[in-house]
Amino acid sequence: MFRTCRSFLAVALAVLFVASAVALAAQETVSGTVENVDPQQGRMILRADEGKAMELRAPTDLLTGLQDGDAVKVNISGQRATFIQKQEGVPQRPNMGGALRLQPPIDMPPDLPRSR
Repeated sequence: MFRTCRSFLAVALAVLFVASAVALAAQETVSGTVENVDPQQGRMILRADEGKAMELRAPTDLLTGLQDGDAVKVNISGQRATFIQKQEGVPQRPNMGGALRLQPPIDMPPDLPRSR
């Protein structure tokens, strides 16, 4: 009985080791620009340097302090951000937002009579 339990435990540990190695290999690092961040919901949209936009989930403590337009390097596992680092010295993309910026009205000359 002891021998059976020991061999079962050895097989279980081997499977766990292989599964964790595969999970670690699936982790990648992506550089990009924060397009939208919502720490309360634990979500961010990252525009990778290659141009692809991706929605990621992350713990609130990783998202706190991030702003739209920040250049970051993110470790990603699946759809989760596991590490976020702001890139210092990288030019930040301006925040274009979703709203229009209207110019103040200008004085227009009075309508001229139309010729027929």
